[in-house]
Amino acid sequence: MSRNIKISLTLIILFMAAVLSLFINKLTTPRYLSPNELLVNGYYQFPNPKEFSNFQFFSSNDLLVNKEVFKEKWTLVYFGFTRCPAECPVAMSLIKNLYSKLASKGFDLTDKQVLLVTIDPENDSSNDVDKYAKAFNNSFIGARGDRPMLLSLATQLNIMVIEPPKNMHSNHISHLENHSNNILLINPDGKYAGFFRPPFDEDKFLLTYQSVVTPR
Repeated sequence: MSRNIKISLTLIILFMAAVLSLFINKLTTPRYLSPNELLVNGYYQFPNPKEFSNFQFFSSNDLLVNKEVFKEKWTLVYFGFTRCPAECPVAMSLIKNLYSKLASKGFDLTDKQVLLVTIDPENDSSNDVDKYAKAFNNSFIGARGDRPMLLSLATQLNIMVIEPPKNMHSNHISHLENHSNNILLINPDGKYAGFFRPPFDEDKFLLTYQSVVTPR
């Protein structure tokens, strides 16, 4: 085989490899959505991410969870409770499926996390809520804070949390049934970036989440 033919074949192979690489990159790189597209897909992005004050919650084995947990990570935050009959399992399953799909695509999850905050601190222990969160994915974190601390954070994040009636019995949950069902997104600077609102659609959730958290 002459030298010119070898060079030509080499160039053709390199060209084909480059085209294939660009094609694969296009398939695996998320499409960036416009603010209007994000809104249509169920995500509201604040023009300017919002600050909120520090807090002290606890996870399993009295592990402190405060605002530092958000640093350098994209965090999905959901307010729910372990006895929740419907909304919480649906939302947590949605996030679980999101993680499974992202992992199967080789998406980098090292700077991503999920935090479940109980709105029923009178009945959910820190161990209870962390165990509940980890039942969906072992990397998820569940945390509990005292009622005043919970109300402070929830108010700043526009989450409706209703205080239980006085002298309520332990099985009473009517004050919890109409809780906010939004899934919040905290950015790596520890600021409230936006929220996903129901009704949820798995495909739109996946597309939108990737668009928002992927560096541009």
